[in-house]
Amino acid sequence: MANTETLGSKKNEQVQENENFVTKILLFFNKYQNVIYGVVIGVLVVILAILAFNRFYLQKKNAEASAQIVQPIKWFTQGDTASLKKSLEGDDENDGFLDIASSYKITKTANTANYYAGLAYMKLGQKDEALEYLTKFKKKEDVLWYACQAAIGDLYDDQGDEGKAISYYEKAAKGKDPFFTPITLFKLGQMYERKGDWKKALDSYEKIEKDFYNEYNKMSIAQYVERAKANVK
Repeated sequence: MANTETLGSKKNEQVQENENFVTKILLFFNKYQNVIYGVVIGVLVVILAILAFNRFYLQKKNAEASAQIVQPIKWFTQGDTASLKKSLEGDDENDGFLDIASSYKITKTANTANYYAGLAYMKLGQKDEALEYLTKFKKKEDVLWYACQAAIGDLYDDQGDEGKAISYYEKAAKGKDPFFTPITLFKLGQMYERKGDWKKALDSYEKIEKDFYNEYNKMSIAQYVERAKANVK
């Protein structure tokens, strides 16, 4: 009998606590309902503004930028000095990569324009400008991003900054491109050799053998593997 009374008492206490909690919630809501409604409406307004911005402004800008970048890419692929300069600066009828990157900053195409501008400057031998634009390129397109990291590594290697060159080559080597990735791994192996880190050099060469066997044979990497193994302590 005592146990039944105790259980009943505890149950009543729990019910009372739940009722008190609900009462407190209702009192809080009644007291601050104007503030709560204001916050909810404010959040909804922000969400609707973002949706409207994306639909009516950003999509339009993306479409404009995508159309604008076609001609500069054509000039870029021609590869001669005059065409490369035109790809950067444009002409009387078409914007170049520089204007597209500046005028359409929040678009994906502007990001791509930064990448191509960096490559164009590299081909023109203007390495500081190349580095400036390549480092602006954000990771929105994986294939281009890994190639971009490799290009930045090349620029730092040319400057004699081995630490930064290795850092960017390591990022680029995480890609899966069957052409660029094994080349980057080879460059990375060579950088490690220069630093006397034969273990990491060996790892880079063996990764080419494991993941890109056809390129491994074409690039005659076996000789570098043997040399690295001979120097690992």
